Amino acid sequence: MLEKYYMYKTKYREYIVMLKYGNFYEILGNDALIMNKIFNYKLNKLSNTFKVGFPVSSLDNIINKLNNYFINYIVVDKYEITKRKDFDSNNYDKYIFDENTLKYNLILVNEITKYLNDNLQNENITIKLEKIKEIINE
Repeated sequence: MLEKYYMYKTKYREYIVMLKYGNFYEILGNDALIMNKIFNYKLNKLSNTFKVGFPVSSLDNIINKLNNYFINYIVVDKYEITKRKDFDSNNYDKYIFDENTLKYNLILVNEITKYLNDNLQNENITIKLEKIKEIINE
């Protein structure tokens, strides 16, 4: 799946690339981050990138919303582009995230959550807040 995604992403850099797999569409990398922001989809980890997906039955709603946001997209079924939208004023770049920054922030959130879970009753709140500041500033 990654190879296929990057094959299309190389040619369609400023497009959301939606790949059909069975009854779902999969979106990877920065495209997944954009879809997370717009649709509040849960981000999943795939290898060293992010992934979101939605059922085939939701495609028309997804396309309508991407059209409202003026974001270019392609829909790929097997090895064929079945839908494509090009906007003169493509807003794709307005939604780009730095994937590495997001990964770093997720690591911090995981470390803070683990610390709080491990020390839920052992320390007072002031000590906990100081430790959280240390984790953030590392």
